[in-house]
Amino acid sequence: MRPHHLRHRRRADLRMNAMLPCLILAGGLGTRLRPVLGDAMPKALASIDGEPFLCWMLRGLLQRGVTDVVLSLGYGSGPIKELVKSRNFGLAISVIEEDEPLGTGGAIVHAMKARGATDMIVMNGDTLSNPDLRSLSAFYHATRPDLVVAAAQVDDASRYGTLDFDAVSCRLSAFREKRPARGYINAGTYVVNARTLLGFDLPAKFSFEQDFLGERGAALDIRVFPEVTEFIDIGVPADYERAQTVIPLMLETGTREA
Repeated sequence: MRPHHLRHRRRADLRMNAMLPCLILAGGLGTRLRPVLGDAMPKALASIDGEPFLCWMLRGLLQRGVTDVVLSLGYGSGPIKELVKSRNFGLAISVIEEDEPLGTGGAIVHAMKARGATDMIVMNGDTLSNPDLRSLSAFYHATRPDLVVAAAQVDDASRYGTLDFDAVSCRLSAFREKRPARGYINAGTYVVNARTLLGFDLPAKFSFEQDFLGERGAALDIRVFPEVTEFIDIGVPADYERAQTVIPLMLETGTREA
């Protein structure tokens, strides 16, 4: 029989290496893209080089070792559910629907409660980036903070605002205002500690970025994972047009590196 201390070490190693489930927030109204997509199409189904954006996201998750995906849906949920049913993405995909718009924060809380207060990687449904999700999960398991923010370094952070953090511990020290300077920005991917988030008395509808991070972030242990090298947000028409060529190249690179 394996010695007792080795059994405990093996269980700890398995926890450290365990890939967290991934929640995709795909219930947004996509108002900024309506001039391009029209009123009826949700952002998750926006065509990127002939394929729905959600398909590119799911393909990228499979490449990076994710097995369990949760889709948080609201507006336009019917066609998205049909898409998921009609294809084999190689992933276990479950759907959690909002009866009314809950905001990004409310959607995360709703999904976590539905999944039994499970810690999750959380991704915005209009953003594609390339963090190593195994390393991100391991970083979270090793540090056990309240939240991890995946970050990308950009030359001009005027659209996003920047993150200040300690180079050794990666502990976040400040969210900075938008400024035309080089810096690390929030890349739209998080690891959220369910016990922390569900421990707050929060309204049913709220913005995760503004109402939770903005108002409560200073009291939280937030770590930054500064390993995102590619990042695109399709939420505005100019970036949606750029995504037509950028996203296929991102996934090709991921395939070669896998």
